[in-house]
Amino acid sequence: MWAAVIVIIVVLAIIGVGIGLFARTIRKTRWLKQHGTSIIARVTDSIFAAGTGTAKIIIAEWTDPRTNTTYQFHSYVPLSVHAKLGESVDVLIDPDNPERYTIISVASISMKKR
Repeated sequence: MWAAVIVIIVVLAIIGVGIGLFARTIRKTRWLKQHGTSIIARVTDSIFAAGTGTAKIIIAEWTDPRTNTTYQFHSYVPLSVHAKLGESVDVLIDPDNPERYTIISVASISMKKR
């Protein structure tokens, strides 16, 4: 009996954490759309996301012309996205903290095979 209760509590906790993380991502994206700065980054790598089976990670870089600091941006994308090295992606960044970002155009760059 107690085992069933514990399993239910653990499952509910996992669901709650998942919903919280999803809501946090939505809030961050919404904030960046309202207050962020749009920049163009260049794809530097595309690697298979181990353990997912259906996704890969796109890595893009951008150098801030004011500070000459290079930032690296990562985003999970479906395997069907074929971004070429050097291709442009749109990124929304927090102007006060460029490490807070969201890549907004990866899916639109090349959903078809080239």
